[in-house]
Amino acid sequence: MFYFLSKTIDVLLMPLTMAFIAFLYVLLTKNRARSRKVLIGTLTALYLVSNPILVNELLKWWEPKSLNEEKKYEVAVILTGGIIKLYHAPTKHVFFGKSGDRAVQAFELYKRGKIKKIIISGGEGSLRGSKRNNSENNGIRQFLMESGVAADDIVQDSLALNTRQNAVNTAMILKTQFNTDKCMLITSAFHLPRAEGCFRKEGIMVMPCPSHYLQEDAVIWFDKLFPSEEALASFYLVWHEMIGYVVYKVVGYI
Repeated sequence: MFYFLSKTIDVLLMPLTMAFIAFLYVLLTKNRARSRKVLIGTLTALYLVSNPILVNELLKWWEPKSLNEEKKYEVAVILTGGIIKLYHAPTKHVFFGKSGDRAVQAFELYKRGKIKKIIISGGEGSLRGSKRNNSENNGIRQFLMESGVAADDIVQDSLALNTRQNAVNTAMILKTQFNTDKCMLITSAFHLPRAEGCFRKEGIMVMPCPSHYLQEDAVIWFDKLFPSEEALASFYLVWHEMIGYVVYKVVGYI
């Protein structure tokens, strides 16, 4: 039920969905004065959430700074979610998604001797039932092994369907298989605040390791004053995380 509700809330509170509802209201209402105000308000809001300068400042505030990785950890956890776009099992061909940097960061830490074991946490669920898809989890494992990570150093948790389940399942794995409550947490920088909160709630001492940064050190030029599809996409991701953080806080997951 929580999975279904979270996905529904996520869709309804997204910028384009709200804008679509507002424009539909403008078309259907007979109150012209009110429709004009709604139209102006909606266009203003769309400009604000698609302005590269404003969105980049929001990202700089939300995304944590890159942290010191000099400490060595026995285990690192990679949270799935857009890492693998497609995994063709028969040919073992891996196509990376937008957050593929998560897997790359894990491999680099392993190669440098900063971590010894890697837990891949996350599966894919369906709103229509309990059907699960482990292709992304398997694809990440395939990439890590082909890159040089020993198969025995990889643990798969394909049962977790959300960030809270990532934390709960990881806590159990750390306790039963590694006899520890410490791990390095690898996920996208915009997702890290919610993920870190969930892991700490489950009693895990986390060393956060942000990857896949959305913010930029871009020079401000006149083109940054105009709306941008890329900025809107980045706002969508961080807005989704802010809503998720509040919901998780309310239900006690953080």
